Amino acid sequence: MLKQMLETIYDHHLIEEHDKIVVGLSGGPDSLALIHALYHFRESLKINLVAVHINHMFRGTLADEDEKFVKTFCELHHIPVYSYRIDVGEYAKEIGTSFEDAGRRVRYQYFQKVLVKESAQKIAVAQNKNDLIETFFINLFRGSGVDGLASIDYRRDQIYIRPLLDVDRTSIEAYCLENALNPRRDHTNDENDYLRNKIRNELIPSLKAVYNPSLDQTLYKTIKIMKREKAFWKKHTEYLFENCCKWEENKVSVSKKAYDLLHEAEQLQLLRYVISKVRGNLTNISSDMLEQIQWLTKTGTFVNLDPNFRVSLSYDELIIEHKVASCVKVLPVLERKRVSRQDYEKIKENLNIFEVVAVDESTIRGDLILRHREDGDVFVPLGMSGHKKIKDFFIDEKIPKEKRNQIWLICDDEKIVWVHGMRMNDMCKITNKTENILLISFNDIVEALELC
Repeated sequence: MLKQMLETIYDHHLIEEHDKIVVGLSGGPDSLALIHALYHFRESLKINLVAVHINHMFRGTLADEDEKFVKTFCELHHIPVYSYRIDVGEYAKEIGTSFEDAGRRVRYQYFQKVLVKESAQKIAVAQNKNDLIETFFINLFRGSGVDGLASIDYRRDQIYIRPLLDVDRTSIEAYCLENALNPRRDHTNDENDYLRNKIRNELIPSLKAVYNPSLDQTLYKTIKIMKREKAFWKKHTEYLFENCCKWEENKVSVSKKAYDLLHEAEQLQLLRYVISKVRGNLTNISSDMLEQIQWLTKTGTFVNLDPNFRVSLSYDELIIEHKVASCVKVLPVLERKRVSRQDYEKIKENLNIFEVVAVDESTIRGDLILRHREDGDVFVPLGMSGHKKIKDFFIDEKIPKEKRNQIWLICDDEKIVWVHGMRMNDMCKITNKTENILLISFNDIVEALELC
């Protein structure tokens, strides 16, 4: 076991010299063998160890004895230990999940807590080759692709490491026996209340007996192949992201033109990658949801990933974004300055037509106000002779649906004077008869006005 574990550590660069490693220690065979083996290599690997034990308060006095056993082991080996008592059953009810999932969440939460407190670099957990195969089946039954069938990673987020992932449970039990470790036993592992236990205790033994006595090794090879496929897709998807996507605050925009040229497999992998990048994970992102995204064909349609994230189709982009909660908007300061026709002719070449608009002052009725669009809004876009609905104008200009209500309109008492940054009203344009001109902007009326 020691030889195989060491090979895994070096092959996958799991540990660096002077790492302080937080080890999850339940007291069972796997975690006990892991921390004992790491302790054995502590000087050659130049590492320090810290143990974390979680008493789930589920097995009564047996759980208390597990806790006592862990503390005694750590004291004997001079390993600092943090022990926490958490009512996982109650926590599972509070968050509406299974006991198994709640336990996993609690464990990782406290592993990370100790990692920060101890200024450690790694968290070592004791999944082994058998866990690898069981997870393969769990993901297979859920309808997973390459990522799921690659099962458990050797390392995750540059923090979590699994040094025993190439070691089978039989070797671990033998190691515990050889070193007289006397690990604790959790009788719930023998019960078939959970899918993993059913796979371990019923499915795999049955498949071995009827179809393939060497099933473990066969599936282990298959998982290795899936891991290579996963590594390829990771590298290729990163390339696609660099060439097809634009990363902005709270969102990623995918070029629809580039996306449509990709193979369907590339599209799905890119979607998964982008969603993970924006959302932070792929939890509850099913293949059905990804297919719904691919079926988006109409501008403005969208798929909600969860209450906080969605994917929407714009004119030429697929947008994956965090739906930021609405907040109080700061009303822009509307600047205006009256200039003569003569002065205007001196500065007009220096005006930024997207930030400053020049209108015939005589066409303005009453005060100027700022507002967003309203139902029934119309105006005469510069260069046209007839009225056009603001809605139709935005559609023609390919303004994404979600941005249309954010565009400011500058209006007088009778009409829309300027659609900010886009087009002024033709009724307000400067003509040969114009005498005085009104310059309108959200900011200072630009340095060019110093010429006036």
